[in-house]
Order: sequence, then structure tokens, then C-alpha cells
Amino acid sequence: ELQEAVEEVLPDLERDGIRVFYLSSASPTPEVEALLPAIEAAPDEPLPARHRAGVTASSKAMYIYTSGTTGLPKAAVITELKLMMMASLARICGLRPNDVVYTTLPLYHSAGLLVGIGGCLEVGATCVLRTKFSASQFWADCRRYNVSVIQYVGELMRYLCNTPKRADDREHGVRMALGNGMRAEVWKEFLQRFGPVAVWEFYGATEGNTGFINYTG
Repeated sequence: ELQEAVEEVLPDLERDGIRVFYLSSASPTPEVEALLPAIEAAPDEPLPARHRAGVTASSKAMYIYTSGTTGLPKAAVITELKLMMMASLARICGLRPNDVVYTTLPLYHSAGLLVGIGGCLEVGATCVLRTKFSASQFWADCRRYNVSVIQYVGELMRYLCNTPKRADDREHGVRMALGNGMRAEVWKEFLQRFGPVAVWEFYGATEGNTGFINYTG
């Protein structure tokens, strides 16, 4: 999806010595490597400790581009400590090792990557990813993959409530919803229609230094 954008800035990245990968089995761009074959060929044993010998809590783990409230998108620094803190959010909300987490959120944002995948890595849970959100296929996916925890953001829950009602609306194994930005009236409608799902609404900003959780519901 980002091929054109990557190829546009690729000369600048190469000049700065930055390697770029596609998370796929093949690369459509000659100067960009495909990462999936290397991942599949990697050994199962842990990496040698020397690879992380210089890593501290304040080391940069990644950059995440925010939506640019005051202009163009800006890169927010995610340190190793912040990564671990955001990944622990799911565990604080009750994520268990035997849970299956379903996320349709983009992985270039904090919620899907750090809370969703990071939370699964934190406790050893299973993560089910979907390329794009589909309101009509959402609950079918949850049943197909034995999903017990779902992620949401913004109006995603309202989209689910706006789908035509079905006889099997409550036939799923979802016990918890984790996300932010759900309106109060949507929250009530969601529970009435889809059953007693524990909703953990949180708030935080990628470039911020604090967060909130509505742990009382």
C-alpha cells in the first residue's frame, strides 16, 4: 500500500544508510528487500545477549508518526521503556496467555502495534490480524478464530452497531474490548446488542507522557 511513498523517498533513505524492507515474500522494488523469507529462515533459539548489550530503558526502540495536530505528521520517539509500558496496558486490563486478540487497526499507530501486538508479546497471547476493518465480517472472524479480546478505536464500535441485526449477534467468545474513543451511547448499545463484554476504555497520546484507563466501566 505504501510502495509509491517508499519509492519516492528511497534515494534519500539510501543516502543516509537506511535499509528498507517489505514484510512480504517478494519485493516489487529492486532496492527494497523482502523480509518474510529471512523471518521464516531464522532459528528458534533466542538471539545472543550481545545484540542487546547496549540497550537501556531510554534507548530508542522505534519512531511512530502522529497525525500532526499542529501541522504535518511528526515522528514521536518510542523508547524501550515506553514500549514496555504501553505493551503492559493489555495485561493491566486483564489479558491472559490463553487469549486470542483480534485487531484490525493499522500497525503504524500505537494502539495496534504497541497495545495489540505488544500486549500479546507481553503475556504470550495469540494475535489475529486483519488487513482492513470489515464491519460485516467482524463477528464471523471472531467466531472463526476463537477470538476472546477485540481492539477498537474511534468509531469502529459504532460501525458494528450500525450493521443489520442478526440472530447470532451474541454467539461469540469475546469477553473483553480494549480501546479508546467510544461514545457513551454507543457503549450502551454495543453491550445491549452483543452481550456482556468487559470494555476497557483508555486514553493516551503517542507523544505524551501519561495515560488513563476507565477501569470501573
